[in-house]
Amino acid sequence: MNSHKKKDPKSQQDDTQELQEMLDQINAETEGKEEEIIKKSEENQKVLLLQKQIAEKEEITKKAQLDYITLKTDFDFLLRQSQLKEKSMTQDTLVKVVKKFLPFVEDLRKSLLNLSEDQKGDTLGRGVQMVYDKFIVALADFKIYPIESLWLEPSTLFHEPVSIKEVSDKKLKGKIIEVFEQGFYLDTGSEKITLSPSKVIIGS
Repeated sequence: MNSHKKKDPKSQQDDTQELQEMLDQINAETEGKEEEIIKKSEENQKVLLLQKQIAEKEEITKKAQLDYITLKTDFDFLLRQSQLKEKSMTQDTLVKVVKKFLPFVEDLRKSLLNLSEDQKGDTLGRGVQMVYDKFIVALADFKIYPIESLWLEPSTLFHEPVSIKEVSDKKLKGKIIEVFEQGFYLDTGSEKITLSPSKVIIGS
């Protein structure tokens, strides 16, 4: 006698339905996980894309900053060069103009030296002195000054000895005892440029 009993159709139908439900649940879970995986994959791709875009923008920003720094450096250099060139041109023009009327200033100086004490006190003498003084002040406004000479040792930069004269005072030997022609120099702040050397007489 067979110990296994056959399930009735209803019981088999219930088992089949239960299995189908389990299969449907597994499929649903699997589909859910697949959707989640796909969703995460899409999100990862979006993140990677955003990271790439950010990296590209950062690279563009860095390049723009470098370009700006380079352009700023070039501009500053050209500006300095332009300012130096302009300053040099202005200085050259000033020197050319001043050199043209320095002989006139020298004539005034020599005229004053040749005036007697009485002549220095009259109207003409005072007028010549006033004009000379105004020239010296005007030159000083342009940083142009008379070269110091008397009682100093001659300098190859500022003095041009034109003669020697015997002196009784030993302390004056080798020193400048007379200015034959007054020289002038331009003080740029960093250097002194001789416009015309002082022509001097040296004690011997």
